[in-house]
Amino acid sequence: MSGRLPPALDGAQLVPVPPGEKAARSKGWPQIRLSPAETQEHLASGGNVAMRLGRASGDLVDADLDCIEAMALAPIYLPATGATFGRPSKPSSHRLYRSPGAVYASFADPLDGSMLLELRADGRDGGAHLTLIPPSVADGERREWHGDAIEPAVVVAAVLARRMTWLAIGCLTMRYVSEHAARRPGSDLPMLLWEADHALGHAVYRWIGEPAPDEPRRYPRPRSEMSREEIDLAELVARIPNAFDWVEWNRLGMAIYAASGGSQDGFIAFDDLSARSPKYDPHAVRERWANYHRSPPSRIGLGSLVHRAREAGWRRRGAA
Repeated sequence: MSGRLPPALDGAQLVPVPPGEKAARSKGWPQIRLSPAETQEHLASGGNVAMRLGRASGDLVDADLDCIEAMALAPIYLPATGATFGRPSKPSSHRLYRSPGAVYASFADPLDGSMLLELRADGRDGGAHLTLIPPSVADGERREWHGDAIEPAVVVAAVLARRMTWLAIGCLTMRYVSEHAARRPGSDLPMLLWEADHALGHAVYRWIGEPAPDEPRRYPRPRSEMSREEIDLAELVARIPNAFDWVEWNRLGMAIYAASGGSQDGFIAFDDLSARSPKYDPHAVRERWANYHRSPPSRIGLGSLVHRAREAGWRRRGAA
């Protein structure tokens, strides 16, 4: 086996994997980085090689398609890329992208628990994820690149996360409702799944950060129904000008989520803050809020919002 990676992947962090296996066994493997010579030697001895995803490999991430529906629908839902690989029984089941800031996500069938797809990237809390790459062999099958020119597409992290989410929704639609509908993605797919089975509907509405049809819809709530703390939070966020980059926007979103306990009124405040930017994308706002729900922030909160609002001239009632 050749140990040479495609030139476009030069600089990726490679990790040794035992022969015939998929996972690294070496202690402290996230810090291991094989040189090209070491890679070739390891492969020549019958070993496998995996690539660490995320910043350690120049922001390379892997759209890992675990089910037949995902492989069938990926060309419709996911951005095109010049870097795909797979094995004979699951060809083109991996699609590589360069996506700075992308975060690991996984989507499972809510009815049987089977994995639909994963976005393999850096974990939200710094966890490391690997993908076995060609020419490694596991389960009796060799991983192989598709095509001669291997070139991962560059995709904005929020766009890739949104596309992966809707691919998962398409997979469930194809599996339980209609292949015809799944191949024609539209905003009605969550409702189709809800009508087919409420368990499916609850999952997909959670994925897109929206309430399911049977959940209370209190958007917005009258001030007469809001507590003093909720009103103060809304007024505080309203004083913060939206003139910052994605990193600070995300940071303030986490602060709003923590300060509001992830309430619907907190989401309204976050959406209002986001809407004051010319780059406003309501879908991205919902997805960020859903991400906070899956992994609630714990190291940021009201203090960050007060600091930002005070910079903009806000003063607490009664303050001199």
